[in-house]
Amino acid sequence: MDDKRRKHTVDLIDRNRLTITAVKDVFSFDEQIIELETISDGFMEIEGADLHIIKMNLDSGELIVEGIISGILYDDGAPARKKSGLFPKLFK
Repeated sequence: MDDKRRKHTVDLIDRNRLTITAVKDVFSFDEQIIELETISDGFMEIEGADLHIIKMNLDSGELIVEGIISGILYDDGAPARKKSGLFPKLFK
């Protein structure tokens, strides 16, 4: 399917399991923050504790994360760790 036609969805179950579609790339991840780019909606940052990527398939654009999800943020700019902007100010 053409990248522009893929629907971006976010499915959060009990703040413990997150499924995201239309993921273009994952820039960085650790147990507290996952930074990624979606195909249609810009950059996304997932914040939480004990975060683990259970499935990542960039060919299909699917990402599944488990852990304690405390926040999901979108930004149209570059990933937070590669630029100083909105995200670093929010988490200080």
